[in-house]
Amino acid sequence: MPGPLPKPGLAMKGRIVELWRGRSCGFIRTSDGQTVFFHARDLERLKYNDIKVSLAVVFELIEDAVSGPRAARIRTGAPKPAARPKRRTARPAPASPASAQK
Repeated sequence: MPGPLPKPGLAMKGRIVELWRGRSCGFIRTSDGQTVFFHARDLERLKYNDIKVSLAVVFELIEDAVSGPRAARIRTGAPKPAARPKRRTARPAPASPASAQK
């Protein structure tokens, strides 16, 4: 059996292993083998009906007074897209002194 759960609030990685569609909740297995409850309200930038079992996620482990350890702030484990580089605009060439005198 795996060891005790890490301290609440710890950033963790895992995969969704079970979904209870009628109750809008499920379970995540952490990278160290623990199984943690989550509710659909804890998803960030994800819709409950769009997630599937085996989806890699990152989350924050918290201690819920009712359900015990719970995953919060759940999002996909994919890296964030890189920011677009700023587009440089061409500047007009400065006028030469010879053309300014004409």
